Amino acid sequence: MLAAVDSDEDFSSDDDNVTGTSSMPHPSNEYYDIGDPLFECRYCSALMWYQERMEKHKHSANPKYSLCCGNGKVELPFLKTPPPDLTKLLFDHDSLISRKFQQQIRVYNMMFAFTSPGAKLDNKYNNGCGPPTIRIQGQSCHQIGSLLPAQGQKPKFAQLYVYGTENEVENRMDGLR
Repeated sequence: MLAAVDSDEDFSSDDDNVTGTSSMPHPSNEYYDIGDPLFECRYCSALMWYQERMEKHKHSANPKYSLCCGNGKVELPFLKTPPPDLTKLLFDHDSLISRKFQQQIRVYNMMFAFTSPGAKLDNKYNNGCGPPTIRIQGQSCHQIGSLLPAQGQKPKFAQLYVYGTENEVENRMDGLR
């Protein structure tokens, strides 16, 4: 986790540890590393930083945390194993069909969306290095179109569920072509 430094003070110290996880910022950097989350929640095993403990006024060798599972109040069930066909599509990297599915997974997901996200995106940070960065300018919204397709147009998005059930599968397949 990185924390911003707002001051121009010299925070260099001879006590910085060898592993580079010092909690003190270095004068040449705008950000400093506060180390790895080393404490485990006793209920959900989430890794947390000591500073995220519930009772900050007490020092504890086994602190309690509430950011992850509400101090044991929230319990999420394990994910169910997907059907064999879906497992193959998701995790098989050798099959051409699986690779195509993995490349187009967002398109398939959007087939089942009743709305589409809308926002003015600033893509100047996407330079090909690292994961994609999305920066939204202004307000995000959900766009929803007409429930019936325009004259001569094929149904798409929510229209696939409203337009008619006799051609439902074919309409969804056409949306991907």
